[in-house]
Amino acid sequence: MASSMAGSILTQLVVVGVIILVVALVLIRVMRAGGNAATAVKSMADPVPGTLLVTAAAMPDRGSAYHMTRITGILSAEGVEPRAVQFGGLVRTSLWPSPGKQLPVIVDRADPANFAIEWDKVRGGGDAALDQAEALAAAMRAKRGDDRETPPPGGGG
Repeated sequence: MASSMAGSILTQLVVVGVIILVVALVLIRVMRAGGNAATAVKSMADPVPGTLLVTAAAMPDRGSAYHMTRITGILSAEGVEPRAVQFGGLVRTSLWPSPGKQLPVIVDRADPANFAIEWDKVRGGGDAALDQAEALAAAMRAKRGDDRETPPPGGGG
């Protein structure tokens, strides 16, 4: 009885181990596929750089490093008519796009539905926010006809 019980427990442990291994391998494959534009380019007939203007992106779970998402946006590139597209995949939450953000992509002109986001060129939230703030400040300076840097309050410039 004890040996049959030990055999049953061992079988269950092996099954659980195999399931964990399969899930880990699938996650690794999905993470690589979702974030490797260089690999995607190899399957494209006529790849060109472009942008994906994000119009919607499902919010990630709090505290997760990666999250499965669906990003909706407008894809455009030289020689490609702007078109609505969706991207589904695993995304690093530190690079999470918000509506209005432009993501760099590689698009196949021969088949514009075939595109890949160049995640290695996407800036994280804090850096992107600073870039956006600087662009807005530059636009405000240009509007008033003053394109020089404004010193910080208190005359520290």
